[in-house]
Amino acid sequence: MIIKLNEALNSSSKSMRDTRSDSIGSTITVDTFVKDRVNTSSDVDAAFFGIEVPENNELVRQALSSIVVLNSSSDHQVQSLLDTHNGHLLDIGTNLLDALREAAPAQLAARVGDFNENLFYEMQGHKKDVEAIISDNQRDAIGSVLQKDIDIFETSLRRLLNHNSLTYRGSFMRTEQTVYQPAHVDYDYPVLHEHGKKLFLAFFPLTAEGTFLQLWDNSDHDNNAQTVEGKVVFIPFGRMLIVPADTIHGGGFKKGEAGNLRFHLYIELMDDDNHAEDDALLLHPMNKYTEENDRSRELCERFVDADGFDHLLGVFFDE
Repeated sequence: MIIKLNEALNSSSKSMRDTRSDSIGSTITVDTFVKDRVNTSSDVDAAFFGIEVPENNELVRQALSSIVVLNSSSDHQVQSLLDTHNGHLLDIGTNLLDALREAAPAQLAARVGDFNENLFYEMQGHKKDVEAIISDNQRDAIGSVLQKDIDIFETSLRRLLNHNSLTYRGSFMRTEQTVYQPAHVDYDYPVLHEHGKKLFLAFFPLTAEGTFLQLWDNSDHDNNAQTVEGKVVFIPFGRMLIVPADTIHGGGFKKGEAGNLRFHLYIELMDDDNHAEDDALLLHPMNKYTEENDRSRELCERFVDADGFDHLLGVFFDE
């Protein structure tokens, strides 16, 4: 499925955009969990997430305060993190999010496997955009309000990545219990070397629980001896994080009954010379947990979990 930026959308997109200077997508109505917090500072504490922590439990407080809430790219800490990972933050309309949540299967089809049997997923067909996924789940035609959110999503994604033609493949994901996913990339290294500049990943929650993700800075590629500590981010309902496909990351966080139901996108930028491939790169994403130049060494030996997050199991994250 290859989609080009529609000229009609291009001409009307300005009027459809959120009035906030740092927003690219539609105006959103955020559910109760983050309703009063989405425009606040990225600094968080236990109260932000609605939990009580004993005053003497400083390790838990410190771990919670290290989480970066991706609420607004105008926040200095958020923008710094986006700059570090060459990432982008996009608003998504609630009508689109609600429709995708309703389209999610009650039981996702497969477990991730490897080290991640706590993660369930169901990959969607590589020819299906979000509109097709939603349409398959609805008897009635898509209404104008939902269609507007879909159009804004498609237009904003292309504008943000500065590319007129792209394709993507989506996957529903849910976490059964918290087991921090080891550091990994989503494609094998030869694919990243040859095609990495046109491949991106995106993550966004489908419920008010939001979703958590751990990111590692791999800008110092040549220093294989240096230990890199992860940074955990919280993506609120109504936000989508986009990062290059070579970003080292890990999920596996659960906080809430819905298992942080979310949508994971694999994005490919299309050019005239790769139209013939017709999104072939999206057919076989493959989690790689080993070092690029030493397949006997796991990435998690060097890219370690954020400090103190072992103290959050059973206290903050659901076991």
